[in-house]
Amino acid sequence: MEELLKTIDPISPDLLSPNANDEAAATALPELGRDEIQAYYARTGYSLEHHAAHLLRRAHQRATACFQAVMPENDLTPTQLAALATLLKQGELSQNHLGRMTQMDPSTISLVVKALMKRGLIARKRSETDQRMTMITLTNAGVHYTLPLLDRSMQVARRLLSPLSPGEQATLLDLLNRVGEPEAD
Repeated sequence: MEELLKTIDPISPDLLSPNANDEAAATALPELGRDEIQAYYARTGYSLEHHAAHLLRRAHQRATACFQAVMPENDLTPTQLAALATLLKQGELSQNHLGRMTQMDPSTISLVVKALMKRGLIARKRSETDQRMTMITLTNAGVHYTLPLLDRSMQVARRLLSPLSPGEQATLLDLLNRVGEPEAD
């Protein structure tokens, strides 16, 4: 088995995925036996059960399920609620600033703003200080819609974190904040 591991180089060109459009390269790849595949797999240390990205995806699925269970009749997404809550706290913001504050990319915040405008929860208006800038603001209906959702959103958070002790909850939130920080260049 040790000899087999030595023969499989993790950066060997033979193991690299061929260009999907390059049929000649794909057919030129050597056939790997099951033992070779398993040896390489073992050597990488890959484990779905312990892979951070997979575990975060599972946690996200649970968070979404908790959100939908607590707010089933609202037809609202967590990203939409984040935008509404941010506008409630901060007041009017440019779409760009709202996206940065909620950590949404430009295309996502654009979709969120369109959906909330369609429901009459937010409105656009020209900035009073810079006529080139459009500001996003909650409508009166948006304020009244959002206020009671804050408590319900906190129910979601409590439900999601309920398997953890208070100390574990604080640790998890700290770790998630650190993992969610942008990578330094």
